[in-house]
Amino acid sequence: MSEIKKTHDLSKIYFIPTNISNSKKKFFATPKQRIKMLEVCLDNKSYIIDDREIARGGISYTFETLSEISSENPNSKLYLILGLDKLNSITEWKDFEKIFEICNIIVSLRYSIDKSNQEPLIHKHLQSLILSNPAIFHRHPYGRIYIEQTSVINISSTEIRRKLRNHASISDLVDPRIEKWLLENKVY
Repeated sequence: MSEIKKTHDLSKIYFIPTNISNSKKKFFATPKQRIKMLEVCLDNKSYIIDDREIARGGISYTFETLSEISSENPNSKLYLILGLDKLNSITEWKDFEKIFEICNIIVSLRYSIDKSNQEPLIHKHLQSLILSNPAIFHRHPYGRIYIEQTSVINISSTEIRRKLRNHASISDLVDPRIEKWLLENKVY
């Protein structure tokens, strides 16, 4: 996240745990545990843990959260930071079009693309919104997508949970602080 913060000169990054996902995603940790995990591993003053979706209760919808943040920060440009997997499913989200009326999207591409092969497949409705020049991207107040090649991260929450259940080390996958907390609290 620090790469994206620095590259795009972001003043704050909100980390907003979902209360109840509107997808089929199942949470293993309670909302309180997910907040605590963020507290354990985020040590940058510009990283803000925002529990609004948990406090609001019910199913979490990104456009509602972005609308609230936009109302609270009327003179700020908003960016939604996603992984490529989430971008490819965004057209299935409730009122996804409204997201593009509120913010730009920065996509963290966390793996290498072999240029001899195809570029990652992007939903056809989104292709025209992608800009490859960051300066032009930032000139748009909303409605655009920028794909940011970030450091390769070989991490999977499924793999972490599997290793923890099998009492295997996760030190190669997570920060030592979160590893210690997960082992002490036996969340998975």
